[in-house]
Amino acid sequence: MDLGLRERVAIVGGSSKGMGRATALALAKEGASVTICARTEADLRKTEIDIARASTQHHVLAVPADLSHVEDIRRVVRSTFNRFGRIDVLVNNMGQPPIRRPSELTDREWDEALELNFYSVVRMSREVIPYMQQQQWGRIVNRLSIPTRQSPKHQVVSISSPMAVVGYAKMLSVEMAPFNVTVNNVLTGPVDTHGLASLYEAESQAHGHSIGEVMKEVVKDIPIGRLGKPEEVGDLIVFLASERASYITGASIPIDGGSTHHAL
Repeated sequence: MDLGLRERVAIVGGSSKGMGRATALALAKEGASVTICARTEADLRKTEIDIARASTQHHVLAVPADLSHVEDIRRVVRSTFNRFGRIDVLVNNMGQPPIRRPSELTDREWDEALELNFYSVVRMSREVIPYMQQQQWGRIVNRLSIPTRQSPKHQVVSISSPMAVVGYAKMLSVEMAPFNVTVNNVLTGPVDTHGLASLYEAESQAHGHSIGEVMKEVVKDIPIGRLGKPEEVGDLIVFLASERASYITGASIPIDGGSTHHAL
């Protein structure tokens, strides 16, 4: 199936590893040029090499950046346009906020988490929208982690910030529809990444269980019977970023192996 992404230009946030990396690779394999950005430059350069092997060096741009900083967001967008001459796809890939009880989070922790997991989405979207409006074509996809029954406790920020993004994305999708720009969310459950492993390692130490015991309990409650793969998330995001998904907007699509136990 031709997804219509050849010659398109995408920015993928948090793309040095995990689901962001898998998404950037999947876009490159479909023929898109990709800007990747993350805070850790060493990991970013490794991903840059992998993408260059999947496409060509000409079709990948690596920009070290902290997307909780406005100036870094503007630099990523400006560098992408200067290099490729257009911006068609934005993938906002959320980071992992602190795990705290709701009553324990300080104002500073709330500010830092929302800068990374909400305001970065607003700011990145705001920066790319003028290019998409001018082209009369664009795709914005937000990758959000949604706590499930298997998630570690005290993820108040992981619940609060995605809800804010979902509300923002819904309103933005209505505003952007006349310009042929779609806005959607991908809601990920337990996916086999280093970040998830670190969460469950902390959970096992806190409760005196082995990591194997914790993971066994996690998988037991997933109807599919396993963790998700980063590549599976990447494939869904790439479809939503494609020409084939032109009638999907304002949607929040779970990819969680059946872990979400509600009908709608």
